[in-house]
Amino acid sequence: MSPLLDLLLPPRCLSCRRGGLEPLCDPCGDRLEPDGQPWVLAPGVVTVSPFVYDDPLSVAVKRVKTDALLAGARALRRLLDPHLPADVVRTWVPATPARRRRRGIDLPEVLAGPSARRLLVATGDRPDHGTADARTRLSGAVGGWVAVGRVPSTVVLVDDVRATGATLLAAATTLRAAGARRVLAVSLAASPGRPSAARRRRDGAADPGPATSAGSGRWS
Repeated sequence: MSPLLDLLLPPRCLSCRRGGLEPLCDPCGDRLEPDGQPWVLAPGVVTVSPFVYDDPLSVAVKRVKTDALLAGARALRRLLDPHLPADVVRTWVPATPARRRRRGIDLPEVLAGPSARRLLVATGDRPDHGTADARTRLSGAVGGWVAVGRVPSTVVLVDDVRATGATLLAAATTLRAAGARRVLAVSLAASPGRPSAARRRRDGAADPGPATSAGSGRWS
């Protein structure tokens, strides 16, 4: 489906396809499972997601990406935007050019909003989260981006779905190496529970665990 045709179609619930409502109808919206638990992935890198990646949101995200629904992607942005800090530079985890051509849109870019700045460029193909196992995702995300332009000291990094957290950690590490002191990695939805990437520490230290108001991972 082309983005132009997408814009001409009447709005529908992205999950059950009920007409007249977008992104989710009231019954589907009532089934959204909140998350909101922040996790420390590395020093200076905290990740959080407002929702759990499960039906109906998982159906909506897959439909938007599979069918290249630009209007649907913008509708999903309305779910995420209230959870993003104001007055902080936003960027996104970019897809590779090949994956963007295949899908037709880059959902994280749309979710980040029109004021977001491109601070990362993908350097090669990475395993698809829908087919790769956890170990492949953790190893395959490393070295997937280069920073471009001037990277500010504080950045909000936007993605669509957090599985292990490896993709967000790799992208955030690239931003940190380019000058960011703090990166808040926000995904629209996340797999439930502890992100596996939080346990992968180069120094062999214990998993830093969830960020708390008293911990070093606090975002303020």
